[in-house]
Amino acid sequence: MLLVDEVKRGIRFCREILGARLAAVHPEKLPHEWATLKFGEVEIMLWRKDGAREEYPGLEIPESPASFIAYVYVDDVDDLYERVKGKAEVLMEPKDQFYGLREFTIRDPYGFVFTFAQELEGPRSG
Repeated sequence: MLLVDEVKRGIRFCREILGARLAAVHPEKLPHEWATLKFGEVEIMLWRKDGAREEYPGLEIPESPASFIAYVYVDDVDDLYERVKGKAEVLMEPKDQFYGLREFTIRDPYGFVFTFAQELEGPRSG
């Protein structure tokens, strides 16, 4: 679950840029408090920071995202990259890695970092 300032903006980015499917949103009318989006078998939830603060009064929520990289396997990393480039900050262009994956990394509008990966066919080189 990613804590964000505005759920609507996150939904738009995930749907229009990353190709996710909106699975659920609450409430239906704006402003949304929470949403869940699916990328194939992967599910990502967005929750408005103020809602999380209300639910967990003792929870400290920094203004910038936590230091982590969400790692998501996809069926066609190059196709996704073509949809994303120019619409998100690319931190690493598609690259074949020595561990048998092809991957690229972006930063979303909120500052979260995502690496998208696909298994390379054939034997791993190294």
